[in-house]
Amino acid sequence: MRRFLMMLFAVGVAATAMAHDVSGVIKTTQGEPVEGVVVSDGYTVMATDAEGRYAFDRHPEASYVYYSLPAEYEVPLRQGHPCFYKKLTDDKVYDFVLKPLKRVEKNFRLIMVADPQCQNLRHVHRFRTETAPDMRQTAKRSKVPCYAVSLGDIVYSEGPRNANYLMPMIRYEMAAENLGMPMFQTIGNHDCDYEPVALNGRNTTPTVRLQRMFEATFGPIDYSWNRGDVHIVSMNDIVYDDITNFKKYHGDFTDKQVEWLRKDLQYVPKDKLLIFCVHIPVEHFRKSANNKRVLDLLAEFPNCRIMSGHTHYMRHYTHKNGIVEHIMAAASGCWWWSRNNGDGSPNGYGIFDVCGNQIADYVYKGVGFDADYQLRVYRGNAAFGGKHEQPTLPFGKDKILANVWNATKGWKIEVYENGKLSGQMQKMKPSPFRGDEHPSLSSSKDWWAIGYHTGVVGRGHRKGSTRRNYCTPNHHMYIYTLKDASAKVEVVATDDRGRRYTCKDIIEGADYTLAAPPAYEVGEVW
Repeated sequence: MRRFLMMLFAVGVAATAMAHDVSGVIKTTQGEPVEGVVVSDGYTVMATDAEGRYAFDRHPEASYVYYSLPAEYEVPLRQGHPCFYKKLTDDKVYDFVLKPLKRVEKNFRLIMVADPQCQNLRHVHRFRTETAPDMRQTAKRSKVPCYAVSLGDIVYSEGPRNANYLMPMIRYEMAAENLGMPMFQTIGNHDCDYEPVALNGRNTTPTVRLQRMFEATFGPIDYSWNRGDVHIVSMNDIVYDDITNFKKYHGDFTDKQVEWLRKDLQYVPKDKLLIFCVHIPVEHFRKSANNKRVLDLLAEFPNCRIMSGHTHYMRHYTHKNGIVEHIMAAASGCWWWSRNNGDGSPNGYGIFDVCGNQIADYVYKGVGFDADYQLRVYRGNAAFGGKHEQPTLPFGKDKILANVWNATKGWKIEVYENGKLSGQMQKMKPSPFRGDEHPSLSSSKDWWAIGYHTGVVGRGHRKGSTRRNYCTPNHHMYIYTLKDASAKVEVVATDDRGRRYTCKDIIEGADYTLAAPPAYEVGEVW
């Protein structure tokens, strides 16, 4: 009777699988079935049963079947990249094998990298020789496992400017053996393929059509994975209105994406730390209906953070529901023209130390700099720039300004004159782009960085480059009036963890040793 019942069960399972387009079994390397693994094609979401089985009908627009990597198992790698998916073909069966970890990683480190944005081989060379070794060194020094997440704009395609051919090359540079850790990917607007191709049954909208090149290189667009007590989600938040016009896009989520996220999160305990990764800051389109639905879903988790990029500046934004969004400065800075973003933040990446279901520590690390490099100080009458343009700060010699790029409300910025505490600096109100930008008493922008990009390099000054891109808003500029303009000054920034960062050097002129990119020649291999 027992054998007969087992045969009936097996026949039933087989019949169920045959009735669906996609099915399979998830087992461990020891051959044991894994129950409760969440499986998806980007539209349908379900969990494996006690026998490790799943089955569902394939969505017409789906490209992959994949699983949400459980925290108890290793990140599977193929050619140095996370491979938790299989390409959907004419086959109906897609099995997966998971390798158990020796112990669940309750403590680990997440590296958030925004906008590498390589447009040509020189940019790839800089990523290879600057960013990758710096990340590899960070991983080597870490006492806990490290995982990286890109926040989009891996390349820099835009209409006729097609850099998608670089994606396989960037994929190689981002392999685990080069970065010292696996990297998970998020799509950005410049990662889309703008060739005008007609929509069809599989590519029903411009958004779906334009993401195919990225999918072919890096895998699924909307997916999740788990480490320790953390659930990490990466999603596409770029919606295109016109398949032939690369400028016709906006930040948002589709109805199908919101439903996919709802289904994915229903399997996640509410006490987990939820990290939500996108390209365009959610803060930019927070009034859209679907964005509100997404924020409502995220708010069901008391402990949630949003990670984004796109802006090429640093900002920490708190949404009305209390969720903090970390907007990362770009790894490429101002499109590899210098070592800085438009707001003066160095080219770099965020380091988030996770302990249990909490982010225990966080720092933004500039590439090529020590982790304690967190601010620059300027004299209030300093002159910057070069042959193209020479902006001068209008605040006067008795004023100093400090750009503290990772500062939040919990930071304290103090000034010492001749070794004695003089007072605390005040945060300046961020000034928007107004068109023909120039220094003014109401400008909080980093004119040292702007002076290099516009005055020395000529970007935003010469015809053919947009000035707005190099006159970026600054959300972390501080100002102070000295009691003695001739005093020896030291600025001490204390973060919300109590760590102190000190700057004794006041920049009073066009000293660009911290801005100019390293000199190099591209060899024949490039």
